Amino acid sequence: MTGAATAAARSRAALGAAPGWLFPVLLAIPFLVGIAVLKGLTVEIDTFHGSDARVYQLPTILQLSERLDFSSYPSAQTPLYHLLTVAWGELVGFELWKLRLLNVAFSYGAALALLRLLRRATPLEPWQAFALTVVFVLSPYFFGASFTLLTDNLAILFALLALERIDRFRGDGSLVTFATACLWIAGAVLTRQAFLWLVLVAAWFLARSPAPLPRRGAAAALLGVALVPLAALVVEWGGLVPPSADPASCGLCTDRPGVGRDALTLRTVGFTVAVLGAYAACIFGPGLARRALAWRTPGGSTRSSVTAGGAARSSGARCGRPAAGRGDLAGLLRSGAASPVGVQLAIAVAVGILLLAVSPLAYQPIVPGQAGDAGYLWKISARAPVALGSSLVFWLLVPLGCVAALLLVRRAGFGSLPAVYLAAFLIAALPVRLVYQKYFDPFVLLALGLFARPPDLRARWDYAGVAVVCVASVGYAISFAG
Repeated sequence: MTGAATAAARSRAALGAAPGWLFPVLLAIPFLVGIAVLKGLTVEIDTFHGSDARVYQLPTILQLSERLDFSSYPSAQTPLYHLLTVAWGELVGFELWKLRLLNVAFSYGAALALLRLLRRATPLEPWQAFALTVVFVLSPYFFGASFTLLTDNLAILFALLALERIDRFRGDGSLVTFATACLWIAGAVLTRQAFLWLVLVAAWFLARSPAPLPRRGAAAALLGVALVPLAALVVEWGGLVPPSADPASCGLCTDRPGVGRDALTLRTVGFTVAVLGAYAACIFGPGLARRALAWRTPGGSTRSSVTAGGAARSSGARCGRPAAGRGDLAGLLRSGAASPVGVQLAIAVAVGILLLAVSPLAYQPIVPGQAGDAGYLWKISARAPVALGSSLVFWLLVPLGCVAALLLVRRAGFGSLPAVYLAAFLIAALPVRLVYQKYFDPFVLLALGLFARPPDLRARWDYAGVAVVCVASVGYAISFAG
């Protein structure tokens, strides 16, 4: 083993032996910095749809603090976030900074929940799971929502807790484990009804569980019970959203009060795949480039790449899951064009092109009286020429996203947690009318974290893309402070 490899191994061992409190403390730092920058949360952050806080969320909180009437209120979301905030306000007061502090707590809890999920549901080593958690936390559409009154991050917290329990149920088949997952699912859909994709994930793994039929029947009944409160609200509203919801702020709304979307669109799917392609290139690209150069160089570290793949398979076995395919994405890419993988890659590119042909992606700015698109990827795409109805940025990213999805799903397995989660999320995105990046960005990062394997982040250079994403996210957030 070379000196550099020895040093890297020692560094990994030191980080792996880090005390249990280290990562939670480090994850708290961004939130503490945000609180300080916003002067103890006394300053509003009017960015990343932050205006929704004062237009929709705060009025709903104040209305429910006066009377618990769920038939009509300003927010388009289900009311659990507002009820918890009301309870908090009754304890500490309804000053805005105190209410915002609760949302910071929800967001920090989501960061801890993600770290726990990556540690338990993937073979990632501790510092790798931590690095990917930091990427998620610093996403502008998660981090920016942490310091105002928005429902997103509480729903994400519930979703992460539910996914961890669903993954645990895959291993132990315990009815108690599944019941806990159902509790978190109920919390998620009562915070944001768009999180119904969790039901698809839970139902898939329940149907495929080797647990005895009576236990699976009881689990299915529990899943149904978890949806009863949402069903009661749907009956009250006559649809998926309150009748007073503003269609301009609601991805599931139509112009008919209370009635959810009855039309599907592939535009949301294409945009999600584009975001996946962009982040996958950044997060996995440096490691792929390093290993590709190693294989091309005579006497390069071919053996180390193979060993890394074996290590990933061993780690997967330790996690109680069979390793599907190679642990190294580079191994899949090295397959010849005439191989089945090469054919599948060509099909993936064709699927990306077809997505854009069916549902073009050209930036539609938000104007008074008309919903449009929002997010930094849209702004970048607007600077590029449009060809056949889509920005050239999307002609690159959508096929790239399809290829990345294929490679990651092949490696993890079509029945794996990340593959099923990604499929369920894309299905749930079909009726979403507003293509705001905040609806998709954190969930793509979650998928990539679940797909990641130890060989992807083995050497220092492999973290270059992670660093770029983190710096770009912070820079984008700072740009709104000017």
